[in-house]
Amino acid sequence: MECLKRALESVIPKDRVSFEEIDLLAYGADSAIPPGSSTRPIAVVMPKSREEVLHILQIADRMRIPITPLSRGSNIAGSAVPIQGGIVMDLRLMDRIIEINEDGAYAVIEPGVTFHRFSQELIKKGFFCHLPTASGGSSPLANYLMRPSGNHTAKWDPDPVLSLEVVTPGRGIIRTGSGAFNEDLWQARYHCIPDLTGLFACSYGTLGVVTKASVKIFKRGEEERLLLIAFDSLAPAIEYMKRIIRGNIAESVTFWTWGWNMFHEMMVSKDEQMPGEMLKEDQMNPPDGIPFGIASARLNGYREVVNAQEEVAIRIARELGGKYLENEIAKAKFPGCYQYLESYFVKGIHPKPGEESQIRAGLHLPGCLISAEPEKIIEIERYMWSLAKKEFKPPYFYRVLPYSHAREFFFAFVVYVTGTLSENREYIMKLRKIYGKLYRELLYKFGAVMFRYRKDPGFFALTGNYAQFLREIKGIIDPNNIMNPGMLLF
Repeated sequence: MECLKRALESVIPKDRVSFEEIDLLAYGADSAIPPGSSTRPIAVVMPKSREEVLHILQIADRMRIPITPLSRGSNIAGSAVPIQGGIVMDLRLMDRIIEINEDGAYAVIEPGVTFHRFSQELIKKGFFCHLPTASGGSSPLANYLMRPSGNHTAKWDPDPVLSLEVVTPGRGIIRTGSGAFNEDLWQARYHCIPDLTGLFACSYGTLGVVTKASVKIFKRGEEERLLLIAFDSLAPAIEYMKRIIRGNIAESVTFWTWGWNMFHEMMVSKDEQMPGEMLKEDQMNPPDGIPFGIASARLNGYREVVNAQEEVAIRIARELGGKYLENEIAKAKFPGCYQYLESYFVKGIHPKPGEESQIRAGLHLPGCLISAEPEKIIEIERYMWSLAKKEFKPPYFYRVLPYSHAREFFFAFVVYVTGTLSENREYIMKLRKIYGKLYRELLYKFGAVMFRYRKDPGFFALTGNYAQFLREIKGIIDPNNIMNPGMLLF
């Protein structure tokens, strides 16, 4: 320990290195990891540059100490918890927006930049970025790398990442895409040599530390509009979303069930108690006066074009049994939900800069996150309602959205656990066991693929030679397996 302390303090100022117990405890869990389920780190470091990151990795590699990279966010999936101890590398101080290139429609950012700050700066330039349902205080770079997509990706290529700068234990600093030729070239992912950017996406810090990236940004139109359609079931909502995306009518669309919409109401309210309706036993059917689900679409472009797009989208929705919700009516009837959706889809910014107020009333636990073809999503919904009725406690709800010309649909079935981690320890552990089997069942039955890796080495092994090849690459980049080994990916 003394040797490690001296080594770290030789490359990082003392005020950015901590061995204090109170700091270590704070980094030893997140809202998906009950107390006592993981090992706390032995040190926390906060680098400010790629050179400092490189020095830290060299020290850790020499001493065979695990490294867990961490940036900014709610951290609700256990992906940045030091399961095997070691050093937590907190990247929040690497928070520069290096460039917003309006001509090339991309930005160069560091991992500590938050969605709230990034969005605010893009608004000034007339642009917006991909937004997942992470909080405004989360890291765009971290979210894009976990699965390169966001809720604004239905119309475009779903991958917002272009070029990366990555620091690795075994091969030092690597730049990908156009950045491989020159540190100032960030505009393209593909050039005349094989692509490496995708190697580091979905690696969850197991191959290296991404210290910089160029990401796509998108021009705001003359008119930006939120279009809300209520549906009584999922099947017509899926068909509606498929048609308006493939017909180039909307830039993005998401279907939220009634429980998730009430969750939006709670997030922007000041209430400390969950609404009683959310706890009712029958979660498949909404309370009186509340639609089963609402599809929220972003329309963007020249005013005349947006007017025509809205008219066509409403016609399609009505043909499928949907009900058009005028914005003023929705705003009056569901003020919190409307505020969230309008901020998210029109302004391109989360309504709150930090962690959402969900934490006041309970614990938001990530549930089943998968992607599948449109027809399979309908079958998966029935399967999940049946499973939930048998195994889950209310409330639980889901959202669905298309990616990449509606070739695939994202499906997130979420359980909202109320109370503290310690009070719900047994229930949370039960849920983790259920999810451990669930992803394989969904893969075998419906061809649904795990959206983000959930620490199941067997799932990775299902890819056969693909997994073997990746392990060989891992052996070159990180020969001593110090990079986030608690992810259990390799």
